[in-house]
Amino acid sequence: MSRNGTTEFCLLLSSSCISTPEVANLVAKCFSRGHPPNAPLQPSETNPYLSVRTCQTVSDGIYQSKHSEHFLLITLSRQLILECASSIVPKLKNDVSVLERSVDELSVGQVSWLSELALKSYVLDMDMLVKLVHATQSTSAHLALLQAQHHFKPTLLLLEQMNVVSEVVLCHDIEQLRSLWSNHYQSPHLFPDAPALRGYFGDSIGFYFNWMQTYCLFLLGPTVAALLCHLISLMINFINTHLSSSPDEPVPSAPELVIRLMFTLLMIIWALVCTKLWSRQHATLVECWSSNPLLKDTTNDLAWSFRLLDQRPGYHGLWRESRITGQMEVHFPAWRRRLRYLISSLVIVCCLLAAGFVHIVLLNLEGYVTEEKTPAIFFRFISRHTFHGALFDPNGPGVLPYIPGVLHSLLVFVMNQIVFHSIAKVLTEYENHQSWEEYDRALIIKRFLFEMLDAYGCLAYLGFVLSDSEALRSLLLTMLLTDSLRRFVIESLIPLILYQFRMWHEKCVAAKEKRAADCDTLPNPTIDWSNYKRELCAKTYEPFDDYLEMVLQHGYLVLFAYVCPLLGAPIALVSTFFEAHSDAFKMLRVTRRPSPRLLIRGSFIWLVLLGAQAWLSILTNVGLFVSFLHTHLTESDTDLSFLFLILEHGLFVVAICIHFFIQDVPSVVRDARRSREFRRVNLFSTVPNAT
Repeated sequence: MSRNGTTEFCLLLSSSCISTPEVANLVAKCFSRGHPPNAPLQPSETNPYLSVRTCQTVSDGIYQSKHSEHFLLITLSRQLILECASSIVPKLKNDVSVLERSVDELSVGQVSWLSELALKSYVLDMDMLVKLVHATQSTSAHLALLQAQHHFKPTLLLLEQMNVVSEVVLCHDIEQLRSLWSNHYQSPHLFPDAPALRGYFGDSIGFYFNWMQTYCLFLLGPTVAALLCHLISLMINFINTHLSSSPDEPVPSAPELVIRLMFTLLMIIWALVCTKLWSRQHATLVECWSSNPLLKDTTNDLAWSFRLLDQRPGYHGLWRESRITGQMEVHFPAWRRRLRYLISSLVIVCCLLAAGFVHIVLLNLEGYVTEEKTPAIFFRFISRHTFHGALFDPNGPGVLPYIPGVLHSLLVFVMNQIVFHSIAKVLTEYENHQSWEEYDRALIIKRFLFEMLDAYGCLAYLGFVLSDSEALRSLLLTMLLTDSLRRFVIESLIPLILYQFRMWHEKCVAAKEKRAADCDTLPNPTIDWSNYKRELCAKTYEPFDDYLEMVLQHGYLVLFAYVCPLLGAPIALVSTFFEAHSDAFKMLRVTRRPSPRLLIRGSFIWLVLLGAQAWLSILTNVGLFVSFLHTHLTESDTDLSFLFLILEHGLFVVAICIHFFIQDVPSVVRDARRSREFRRVNLFSTVPNAT
């Protein structure tokens, strides 16, 4: 939101539109002659709610837009934002001073969310829409809908369904962005300024940086413990080397085993406690950031209602009169979606089996699979290339032994980023989710399953099948280091180089652009499209990759804590610290401004996945410990099975105690919710209000 209280959006037209200038003008008239849902515009009145301008891009060799060369700039006035706010809380409509004060107290990100809500609910002009349908040669269903349904109010969603508008991008406020950039990098900050980033980008981005900060702080405990354990282990090894009669004994000494077990127990309890604390943090921030009268009910009790406006353009079904709003809506039966869930699950299982088979083949090619331990998955015609003196002999000279490992990494990247990513999107689209929130949640679960198999599959094979703790520890350390280095190069170094090159390019062409006489070719000569290059050409910010990297790193530390290198936690702490700063830089200088989202009451999918990993770590670490005993000690299978059950049940009892003793919602937040519900219901109206 700018200083005058307005908010600007870029409406990117689809490149498939024919006669783009005519379509752009018709879309502009649809908005300029429209009105808010509860405030019809008078025919003789100029539109006081928004202004629409058209613009045309010009390729300069550096910035390439993937959309139509024409786009629209829509500026929402403060009056429209106030009108939308009064629709959320109707009782404030009669008290203008309280309404304006409530809007002024919102953060910039929350006002941007309110502006996007106002834009999505804005009712378009019906006559211009009919002309637009004819101009774009849309399906007859859209025309029949406009002409026959009297309860239907056409909004921006209809333009997206007609494939006229491809994207809606919130424009950056240049002054506020520069202020945020200077405050962030000119003054020293140990962590990115989460309150300032939340104020500009919205509550969901603010929660990410708050969570990253607490994650770094929580990693201090395992880091200190790991360094102490590492120091004690070095002392024990030094003593054993100089005093022990058998220094080459392969079995770790009893003190080392105790240190490893204590560290594993610490990591399991740490993961379980952190999961509860993060849930409490989420609930606290929801309550704290929704203290404004406009957001109290919105983020806590009425969040479901905004899914009606967050509907996906691809959502399809039968038109019917809504039982809630009384207006026409698209309805898709729940039983049909559950049936599609079943079909989608079967496809996912098949894909996971196929991915597992690919990993088995690659493990054979790398020489990890042996006929003695795993004859069922041993492929001699592949593994023979890793025999002594063969082409890919792991102990052979040259670079050939490293080719299978490089091939493994490349195939994993292709499977995750191209094959499985596309399959997950197709399946999620097939499930036909109504809102973007439901769509994102389903897509996250599918992609995480594929990523988890690729990240943990080889580690699980080394730990549970081969029982090779040294190889597993070495591979874990390699993966932690390579992932940290990859994130630093891809998310910090490369964006910084591209940013410096872009700044140099803009300085070089600044004088040329001023002399260019391109005003005659633009529909509106007062608009300089170069001010919107980032909105048109930059990549959309995807929080999935940022959260996924942290969740997988958490899994490396927790799921394999028994064999995880003691330097794993310090490496994770340092890499997370740089990750937070690189993410802030990426949002400030590289990507588009993300669509603002409120922090909604309820379970957060990434916290659910972190909690699942924490509980799963009990089984994996006990299994690794028992596997180690089976390899190095002379114990019967019955005794080891009994030991596994005892340890596993004992740790689950501890986990259950932690679950019930640490509540997900703090008592202060719980009392605030009950107080709000009590005032809404007002059952005890005879009881005087406390002063």
